Amino acid sequence: MKRLILNSLGQIRNADITFGDLTVFVGEQASGKSILLQLVKLILDVGDITQTLRTHGYDWHDKTEDFLSLYFGEGMAGIWDGTTTKITVDNEVFDLDKAFSTKDRKKEERLFLIPAHRVMTLKDGWPRAFTDYAISDPYVVKQFSEHLRQLLETSFGSGKGDIFPYANRMNKTIRDSIGENIFGGAKVKLDRSGLRKRIVLDVDGSYLPYMVWSTGQREFVPLLMGLYRLMDKVSDQRKNNFKWVVIEEPEMGLHPQSISTLFIILFELLRCNYKVIVSTHSQQLPELIWAVQLLVKWESDLTPLLDLFGLNTTSLSTEFSEKVFLNKKFKTYYLSPHQGVKDISSLDAEDPDEAVSDWGGLTLFSTKLADVISEAMWSANL
Repeated sequence: MKRLILNSLGQIRNADITFGDLTVFVGEQASGKSILLQLVKLILDVGDITQTLRTHGYDWHDKTEDFLSLYFGEGMAGIWDGTTTKITVDNEVFDLDKAFSTKDRKKEERLFLIPAHRVMTLKDGWPRAFTDYAISDPYVVKQFSEHLRQLLETSFGSGKGDIFPYANRMNKTIRDSIGENIFGGAKVKLDRSGLRKRIVLDVDGSYLPYMVWSTGQREFVPLLMGLYRLMDKVSDQRKNNFKWVVIEEPEMGLHPQSISTLFIILFELLRCNYKVIVSTHSQQLPELIWAVQLLVKWESDLTPLLDLFGLNTTSLSTEFSEKVFLNKKFKTYYLSPHQGVKDISSLDAEDPDEAVSDWGGLTLFSTKLADVISEAMWSANL
């Protein structure tokens, strides 16, 4: 899938999206970002989704509105209007009813989605099973939780060794950054001492249960385990069927310094040739893309940029420069309930269109605050 055109889907009136290697969606709440990301998964994985639902005992009796409620969640069937909603993928109309009946539809899951509601996936420190959720809960949350449960059962079920750091998962540079900036030297372990297995944080020998972790740690651990599903070995090659990765609001609960660690993770996913889609409310990711685009355009030395992430002397630095910054395409879109979906990929601060210059509103407050201070300085003759 290279291009997606849609009309009248929930809050989204219209959209014309050409995907990059990294595609970023920004926009205020209730602008349709989650719906759009779930739609992308539905398009790519409809065969796997229908098969998974049936495997777990769900049945929509060939009623499209019931399927939409099962997939998007209770009360969401109305976002898809049979007369006005139109989805076009690479110049072909995506017909949901036809997609159900196509016998040769692909049943391999190709897109791995890490949802914004990932903190819900851990119950008392253990991932919930698919059928532990209510029928009304969104499919993507259930499926992500099931992926985590299977991962822990198959890879860490013995309870031997640490869940983090784990030498066979991720590059050491990434592990070190996570360990320092997110866990502060603590380890994530599987505790089997009680009557029920649970994930705990090991701080100098003291086991801390899930609910006393920091908000950022509770948000990050499910994301980390999702990344384990994608980065199963230290390698340039994918070891699974996934080609796309979607991460909703990866910055939730994290300090700005910790968010910088997420950028290294995104670089690694791109280096491993995943197509990556991210939704965010933080200006840091568009800010990074803006800087990368300018440095590449000016043919500038990328070393100072790598210095920001402590990558200047690592084995990854050259590969990030050559495989990611110089050869990957970055796209940024702004979702607005009033303006639809707008391509703001230039991130040009001097663009007359405020949607572009303010990066979809992410820098609007800073801009207005600077104007207030400038006016005050002028009035005070400073």
